[in-house]
Amino acid sequence: MASVAKGSASYKKKDGSLVLEKDSVTWTPANAETPSLKIPVSTITNLQATPATVAKVMIKVFATKEGGATEPYVFTFTSASSARMEADIMKEALTAAIQTFKINSGAATPSGSAGPAATAASSTAASGAIAAKLAGKLTDWSKTRLETDLELQKSLLKADQELSTTFSEAVLSGAVTADQFWSTRTHLLRAHAIERGQKRGPYNVLATIKPKTVDNVVKMSLSREAIHEIFDQHPLVKMVYDDNVPKLPEEEFWSRFFLSRLFKKLKGDKLLPTDNTDPILDRYLGRGDEENSRKRRKVERVPRTMDIEGNEQNLSQKKGNAPDLTMRPTRAENIPIIKTLNSLSLKLVDLVAPADTDPNQVEDQDERYISEQRLIDLHGDPEEERIILNIRDQRQFFSASSNADKARKELYSNLKPEVVLQEIQKTLGESNLNLLTALTSGNTGKGSKVQLSRATTQIVVAVKDRREQMLNSSGFKHKSGGLPANVFNSVTLVHATTNEFLRHFWLAFLSGDEKRAGDITKLVNSLRNSKERIASIAKTADEEWELERARKKKEAQEEYKRTGVKPKRKTTEVGGGSKVVEELLAPTIVAVDKALGKYQVALGKVDKGLKTAAG
Repeated sequence: MASVAKGSASYKKKDGSLVLEKDSVTWTPANAETPSLKIPVSTITNLQATPATVAKVMIKVFATKEGGATEPYVFTFTSASSARMEADIMKEALTAAIQTFKINSGAATPSGSAGPAATAASSTAASGAIAAKLAGKLTDWSKTRLETDLELQKSLLKADQELSTTFSEAVLSGAVTADQFWSTRTHLLRAHAIERGQKRGPYNVLATIKPKTVDNVVKMSLSREAIHEIFDQHPLVKMVYDDNVPKLPEEEFWSRFFLSRLFKKLKGDKLLPTDNTDPILDRYLGRGDEENSRKRRKVERVPRTMDIEGNEQNLSQKKGNAPDLTMRPTRAENIPIIKTLNSLSLKLVDLVAPADTDPNQVEDQDERYISEQRLIDLHGDPEEERIILNIRDQRQFFSASSNADKARKELYSNLKPEVVLQEIQKTLGESNLNLLTALTSGNTGKGSKVQLSRATTQIVVAVKDRREQMLNSSGFKHKSGGLPANVFNSVTLVHATTNEFLRHFWLAFLSGDEKRAGDITKLVNSLRNSKERIASIAKTADEEWELERARKKKEAQEEYKRTGVKPKRKTTEVGGGSKVVEELLAPTIVAVDKALGKYQVALGKVDKGLKTAAG
């Protein structure tokens, strides 16, 4: 029976898997094949889940028993990387399944004519709808969904301060609606959604913890998150911890653990005779960490193409050369590195939920693995599927070019070189031919020396500016042109908001939609206000320039009185001012004037058409 949702969850402190089918919820222990708990969807009366701020992820299901009493079932999701996601999916799936059951039962009660086939069809359709809804939640990055996801938009604004400032100036001021603002930033929303969906995978925690011994005292930095990750990756450590704490103080336990041979064994280091011995922790050296693992993913069926155990039946190792030392089933304690690393790698892979396959999709696994192992390069070329065009007479397609070539050949075949050269000499006369006289004699035409000189000067200036930008790109003074920080921030903000208004103006102006005339009028007013803001910023820049110039002049005079050395002129020079503001925003001002000019022309045509129609 196909499942709608599933997840790793513990029930009564026992690990297992929680599965929602179309009409029931089942829980199966980790080492069992059949479910030990089954809750019909028809008996579920209420659902509760822990909020997103709580670290422990749990779902509480209230179901009605035969006697009419309500019994709660608490499931704790144990996946290290996707517990919250699995809980959300399970909760939504359960909610949708309960609603579907109520709708179906309510529709069937009055008539009583719906047969089992109809009920099964509706249940199957509901399950498909639930699965499609849940799949859409995780992978639907369409334009419509992204523009309506308020939580995603808030998250992006918190992550990007510049975008948040632009949003405040453009949207909160009323010039642009939120829908218009996000309609041009779908790519940013999609990239942020993908970034949020990525999670850091598990890693080898013991390899990152390096205790230091100072005066025979072990010192380390160990957080609670690191302890939980150690317990997840090495259940043997958790078992040792539970057996000996609080008999031993927790600090003493971790100090002894990181100096013990057990730590070296789990880490994959070679055990030496000179290693410190611990009477408590050394008792666990003979126990395997795999035996205590509770996070192993259950593999119901191993495809034959990957079943390595089947090799023992056909390719026995009882004869011939013995396998490599690392492949022998030995328990030698002095060569644990490869086995430990392989075991740890297997655990890390088991802790990661597969994201590239759909666990609910039913397909032939053998055929899938076989298709993946096929060598496509050894296949023959596929047969080409072409439509053959049969043309009766193809000569007509080349008759025009052949006639032109024939006429050209006849023309040149009748000419004699001596006669042609004599006619050219008579035409030119006896004077020497100067090709420079054939060029334009003016100084303002295309290709003249003045134009070439101007082009060369422009290219050199551009190269020098680019060189200065590359050499001084890290300096704020070069970026701001000498403007104070507050003025430069105002310039950056007005530039961003004006570009936002221009983008939406052209989208509305060129759309040809009469319904957007009100939006165009509002954006035109915003563009005019932007020009006024630019003029105000330029005025503020001049005021700041005057204050800075007076301050530097005063400092120079005080320095001259104190030292008697006349200060250099360079020390009193001040950058910035309205000139710099106008240079930085010159392209923006041109773009605004262009937009306002186009709007006035279009408005004049409309007024002229209205007058003509009225007359």
